[in-house]
Amino acid sequence: MSKRLPVVVGVSGASGAALADRVIERLIALEHPIELIATSSARIVWRQEQGYPWAEAVARWQASGLITEHNPNNQAATIASGSYPVYGMLIVPCSMGTVAALAAGFANNLLLRVADVTQKEGRRLVVVPRETPLSSVHLENMLRLSQRGVRLVPPMPNFYARPTTVAEVVDFVAARALVGLGLSPELDRNQQWAGLELE
Repeated sequence: MSKRLPVVVGVSGASGAALADRVIERLIALEHPIELIATSSARIVWRQEQGYPWAEAVARWQASGLITEHNPNNQAATIASGSYPVYGMLIVPCSMGTVAALAAGFANNLLLRVADVTQKEGRRLVVVPRETPLSSVHLENMLRLSQRGVRLVPPMPNFYARPTTVAEVVDFVAARALVGLGLSPELDRNQQWAGLELE
């Protein structure tokens, strides 16, 4: 495998653990190195939604030899510095608290610090925000991020493909996030809009 710059995957405490799981699985399938950060809240949500501990998931992913996990409180980690080369960063799922911190430039844990570094270094940052309904504060914060070049990929179903399972929707969002990061040139064939013939 040729050497590739790693992707940082940050997992916040928002609902949507399955989204993070599928993004990581897709990155492993692409044989892409991953620098992984999960907040303490993310680990709690993970157990609630996935039905097993975060550590069990990490052990499964680490079998690929592509995962480096970081303590979310260690702001002295390699990835906390812009001098450490990474391709970009995904935050999936991303809570509105994390969105607000990103918008304000607040970085009191490793996930937020790396996102701050990603922006200052001009690297790609993709955020998968999870909340509904959205308040004007949420929208204003996301607008700030968008104006800085952050790609926002909300987890919205591809109804045109007529998904019949949650897994199909989750996979579509994961694929969209990786396309947004520039790691996949396009969606899978069955996820693309095929167009309609006008009568």
